Amino acid sequence: MPVELLEFHRSMVEDLMPSAVTPLKSSSALAATAPRGSEGKGDGLLIAAKGLGLRRILLTFLQVYSDPRNLVLLLNTPSREVDVLREDLMAAIAARTPLEGANKVHPNLFKVINNETPASDRSDLYRSGGVLSVTSRILVVDMLNKVLPFDLVLGIIVNHAHRVTETSTEAFILRLYRDENKIGFIKALSDEPEAFTHGFWKLERSMKLLFLRHVFLWPRFHMRVHETLEGLGKVHVIESQVPYTQSMRDIQAGLVDCIDQCLAELRRSNPTIDAEEFTVENAFFRSFDQLIRVQLDPIWHRVSQKTKQLVGDLKILRKLLSYLVSYDCVTFNSFLETIVAANASEPSAVFRSEASQSQWLFLDAAHTVLSAARQRVYRRVVGATGNLEAGIPPGVEPVLEEQPKWRALIDALRVIEADRSELLGRGEVPGPVLIMVEGDRACTQLREVLADCDLTVVKPEAEEKPLRETFTKQRKKGQIRSSQKRSRSEDAIDETLEQEGVLVEHTDAQIEKEGQRRGVSFSSTGSEQLLNRLIQKYFRWKGGMSAVTRNLFNKSRAGGGSKSGSTNVSANEASRGRGRGGRGAPPNKRRRVRGGSASATPETGRTPDIGESSIHTTFEQEAAQIAEFLSQADPVATVADDIQERPPEDEDVLEPEAYFGIVDPSSSIVIRPYASTSTSFAGGSAANGDDDARVLEDLRPSYIVIYDPDLGFIRRVEVFRALNPTHPLQVHFLVYSNSVEEQRFLSQIRREKTAFEKLIREKSIMAIPIDQDGRTPRDPEEEFWQKLDTRLAGGQRIPANEKNQVIVDVREFRSSLPSLLHARRMTLRACTLEVGDYVLSPQICVERKSISDLIQSLKSGRLYTQCEAMSLHYKIPVLLIEFDKDKAFSLHLDRDIRGEIDARDVGSRLALLCLHFPKLRIVWSSSAAATAEIVEDLKKNQEEPSMDDAMAVGVDNPETIDSAFNITPSDVLRSLPGITSKNYRYVMSKVQNLRELSEMPLERCQQLLGQEFGKMLYAFFRKNPKEEDM
Repeated sequence: MPVELLEFHRSMVEDLMPSAVTPLKSSSALAATAPRGSEGKGDGLLIAAKGLGLRRILLTFLQVYSDPRNLVLLLNTPSREVDVLREDLMAAIAARTPLEGANKVHPNLFKVINNETPASDRSDLYRSGGVLSVTSRILVVDMLNKVLPFDLVLGIIVNHAHRVTETSTEAFILRLYRDENKIGFIKALSDEPEAFTHGFWKLERSMKLLFLRHVFLWPRFHMRVHETLEGLGKVHVIESQVPYTQSMRDIQAGLVDCIDQCLAELRRSNPTIDAEEFTVENAFFRSFDQLIRVQLDPIWHRVSQKTKQLVGDLKILRKLLSYLVSYDCVTFNSFLETIVAANASEPSAVFRSEASQSQWLFLDAAHTVLSAARQRVYRRVVGATGNLEAGIPPGVEPVLEEQPKWRALIDALRVIEADRSELLGRGEVPGPVLIMVEGDRACTQLREVLADCDLTVVKPEAEEKPLRETFTKQRKKGQIRSSQKRSRSEDAIDETLEQEGVLVEHTDAQIEKEGQRRGVSFSSTGSEQLLNRLIQKYFRWKGGMSAVTRNLFNKSRAGGGSKSGSTNVSANEASRGRGRGGRGAPPNKRRRVRGGSASATPETGRTPDIGESSIHTTFEQEAAQIAEFLSQADPVATVADDIQERPPEDEDVLEPEAYFGIVDPSSSIVIRPYASTSTSFAGGSAANGDDDARVLEDLRPSYIVIYDPDLGFIRRVEVFRALNPTHPLQVHFLVYSNSVEEQRFLSQIRREKTAFEKLIREKSIMAIPIDQDGRTPRDPEEEFWQKLDTRLAGGQRIPANEKNQVIVDVREFRSSLPSLLHARRMTLRACTLEVGDYVLSPQICVERKSISDLIQSLKSGRLYTQCEAMSLHYKIPVLLIEFDKDKAFSLHLDRDIRGEIDARDVGSRLALLCLHFPKLRIVWSSSAAATAEIVEDLKKNQEEPSMDDAMAVGVDNPETIDSAFNITPSDVLRSLPGITSKNYRYVMSKVQNLRELSEMPLERCQQLLGQEFGKMLYAFFRKNPKEEDM
């Protein structure tokens, strides 16, 4: 059956289809029914608002062109998204009937070509037709080598068109396609309107790269979209404005004040940059980091250390605002204290580094943030005895403030449970409950908070319905006052408590008793267990920090002081938590320690002594006291508690019947992270949030709780409701009132609306050349005169057919240089080169290195081997060092230049390389565009290279070289110890894959590679990275 579409979906499809072809016809009728002269009517760029169902449009096109008699290429689609599209397309095609135009169902109409596809099979796959999703690097090589039959290609569909730039491989592919095929279509899709508003006339430049003359804009406020979504039934939304606690309000206000002062200092320190967009509102978004770096990267080597530190501080402060609403109080306070430790300036500090001093920590607002965050976890009480068994030191009384949304979520679930009970009483079966959160961490915590949580409310039947109605009305207003009384039965433990103006229901007498003793209450048993376990780990971690500090201080006193390098090594040891008891921070805390230290840009000088002793001294004193208390605990029991990361479970895990069974959908609660924020395998590989729409289609929930606001998911819920108007659906929307979370959500809506308004205006005044689509045929005479060089014999010498030929290694198509060389009318020949990356002539060979690759190659010695091979086989070996065009054209800062040779310095290693290879020429290029000009100049008055000769260089057996081996595994193999350019082909012919090679015994490795090389390879595969000396 066809993909189910709404009215505006069908209008979108019609915009990108020729007028003579309807979306539900088979593609075999496309060429026959399209009138002459209407070829361009099917081309266009479609930009839709996020969440409006662009995946359905793509599926419709794939279904239309899923015919073996045509060949359609799908570009710029990640592997995870391809798998989802393939499943949906196969399901739609399998349901076709003969009346819908399908003569035969072909099971392999949507194929994938990637690095695992052998080169010998790709030509047959191209000629078999259907829809092919091809990796861009492989496709461009096949196009240059004429493996792809251009005359059979019906068209190209470009997914995520906003990612196509001047230097991208997709733009190179479209240029090659239009040079050889003037008839096929090009359809581009995108749901990121803001990406087309960055820079000057970004939309016009993108359409030029895509060879398109038409753009179709579909915002949420489009009349047809509005009428469709509103006319088929609105979604019943219950919005809950969850108030902050007083401590959270103080923390948010302090963080915003710190961001404001950091931005003001950044503007004062750099008066020459355009600071118009450096506002507090923009600083709430993740794109703000890129916005700053775009302006500062070209002058990064000239800006002060203070400016670099401010950039890192702004990134940390933005993360803290997000962590305030997503992390629990214990984790948030731990993150703050790791920042304090990383910026400690005392000689005995754990993470002491003179280059990592954050100025915002010495502001008054920072003191407010630190004190409020600590008060959410515990407070100092004189005379408190503590609890040795629970790991609570004396003088400390736990507070353990819950996230307000946890209680609001449980309240919403109780309302949902009451509604479901009412539906079940009427004989109706509701769907499951879906809770959408941001990130895997929040998803895991909510599962534990809701574990063993009683959502039922025991009341007389006469009182239950009025109470639920009143509860719903107050929930719509955003608050539920404690004055609302609830009756209870004889066996119920529930009672009315007044806590922060929120209705609280307790189902555990122990929680109630403990909460009354502390002056706090927990919303569920899982919440109490989670926070108690986290605070125990927190105190153990803090005690370990004190032990490490003491060891470092003693070491520095014994050694008479340490240099910055040794201090950094000790800091890394400290981050692994080697304190008292052999424990430290959990893995996530270790990452945050490094992140806090790394984001504070290195090479920053010491900050002035502005109250710097108070924060760090208090931290170290508390850590010392906690360490002394923990020394009295049982180390065996403490280690056992630390190993247990989750609540205890039953022991009979080998009995599947006790753990697996059929779950009733009407009683299930599903908690899922948004696909765009998940770091799991499924979510991390998703290109966008379209997986969330698939979750709605698969689960068909009757209740949805949007725990964290997400604009795209809200639109997907609207589309799901419009596609299923009879399906009962209730949405609970939770948002913190007067918070950064709310401001970020509203700003996201406003920015999308502003982006569409800008695109509409740009479309109305855009002047598009008539030949921009590339369909105009070339004039052979004009091409002849373009190739003719009047500087050679006055233009009397006829140019050769293979002029400006460059032999390019296939691995180089990951970069943008081949595309720029082709744009300068150079003929590229792609093959696998053993020596060099580019062969310009029989005498000139070029090895291209980016800055990161240069540093790595110098460190590993690979560059020495490559220069040795080039010097042996070519007269003029060239090392091309290419910089990023958006970054500074400087290898290192002037103050980093040393007067003597240092083996660890990049400049010193380059000098030694030049001494070893006198014939080596080094070319410095500021960007890929500058590299293209340099290559063009180097090729002047040079003979054209031979592809066969270039491929034979460096190969012992001058046999015919093909691409039968996969490129990526070959690259991995060549990087292994003991594998050289002399033996890697022999190894590939004897071993099936890398796994077989890694499992070989020592005798087999030595038989294959020799005694020394075999021993090196065997030792590498069995080396434990954790035991490697730093």
